[in-house]
Amino acid sequence: MPTWRPAEKFDDFALVCCGQPHLTLRTDPDSFSLTQRVGRMGPVTLSEFIVGSDVTMDCGEECATYRVIVLQAGRTECVHRGLSVAAGPGTAAVYAPRGLAAARWVGGSKMLCFKIHQAAVGDALSDALGRQVTTQPDFTPLMPTNAAPTQSWLNMLVLFIEQFFRPDSLLNQPMVGLPFADSLVRGFLFAAKHSQLDALAENQLLVAPRAIRSALDIIEEEAHLPLTLSSIAARSHISVRSLQQGFQRHLGTSPMAYLREVRLRRAHQTLLASDPSTVTVASVAYRWGFTNLGRFAAAHAARYREPPVKTLRRSA
Repeated sequence: MPTWRPAEKFDDFALVCCGQPHLTLRTDPDSFSLTQRVGRMGPVTLSEFIVGSDVTMDCGEECATYRVIVLQAGRTECVHRGLSVAAGPGTAAVYAPRGLAAARWVGGSKMLCFKIHQAAVGDALSDALGRQVTTQPDFTPLMPTNAAPTQSWLNMLVLFIEQFFRPDSLLNQPMVGLPFADSLVRGFLFAAKHSQLDALAENQLLVAPRAIRSALDIIEEEAHLPLTLSSIAARSHISVRSLQQGFQRHLGTSPMAYLREVRLRRAHQTLLASDPSTVTVASVAYRWGFTNLGRFAAAHAARYREPPVKTLRRSA
């Protein structure tokens, strides 16, 4: 079980973020002091850390995760998308996979960190909206902690972390903990402010022509079938060129690229739900229209940070 451990050096902490060395310490390495405990459950990584000395770091702008930092004590200052964001006790800051340039933590600060891989956020949003989300939602850097949905979600998060770090907790049983972790991901989409919140709250469909919505329905419902561009266009009563232009205008992608994204999401979900003793990666890939197993494995690893065989084994 995760226990409190001192980070012997900055890299011990930096790699916890998302496994990539994109953080650079700007204060004296010899004075660096931090104690942390970290654990992972399904699509989320949970960490809690106490900063023993002032820490200033460059964040390299790139990260593979969304991070929610809940400050329990102390103070932090970050530069996110060119704006300075200061946080004190009781505040919750949201950082997107791209845009966090620098951060400063005051010695004595204590924080909870809830990290979600960007693919998990996109998949949860796609499932909720009933269509594939082709761009990452744009989150505001601070959660409205005075709002009831945010307060409710933060209470869920604190409860989960308190239980997760207890060795005797039922949340450490995957069949109990995984649904809770998934609920935290979905709840985050309702608790934080982002560009898709109105559509999510009102369960809106895309504001797009009927023919484009029809094409979306065909792809979402029949992604396992050998769909072609011409067949989708014909069934949507639109020309191939108009279909391509409509997808580019309203979704920023092509129909076939959208289809590949839907298939990849569905294949990943199938791997997570399958028994590795009776199901193979190849059978899942072929079921969802991936005829080249090597390309499927590469696409899955790029999006979900692990090869499909590891996802399938994790389901056990």
